[in-house]
Amino acid sequence: MRLRPHHLIDIVCDYGQGAAFGPHPYGHAVHVVAAAVIDDPGIEVEFVLAADDICAPCRHLREDGQCEDVLSQLPEPVSKQLYNDHLDREVFSFLGMRPGVRMTASEFLRVLDAHMPGIVEICTHPGEDQRHRLEGLRKGLAKFSEKRGN
Repeated sequence: MRLRPHHLIDIVCDYGQGAAFGPHPYGHAVHVVAAAVIDDPGIEVEFVLAADDICAPCRHLREDGQCEDVLSQLPEPVSKQLYNDHLDREVFSFLGMRPGVRMTASEFLRVLDAHMPGIVEICTHPGEDQRHRLEGLRKGLAKFSEKRGN
């Protein structure tokens, strides 16, 4: 599985907040990837700074692998590609990782847990409450930990 690190962080947060994962009108595969990671946290993941397995079926992904969507909810609309690339560069740097690294989802979650709450400041989306994000990440990590029997 190939994932942007912030995509897995978003899944953990949503899982902790009890979100229902379902198909999205854009056609991306968050629901498919979330189910795979929740079912098997031992799944190997290659962390990338590019379109990943979530992006692959999205209607906004161009043939060249770039996202054509725009984050219009921001004060100044910005390309989702530029936003996500910047975000993931910060995540890689903060976690001491490089694009292309492979590890299981469980191993990534341990890295993530060791960088709490600082990672929340990086990964809180504009307009999102940091405390809510932190609570979701903590609960999500706890749910995954229970699955592993730790």
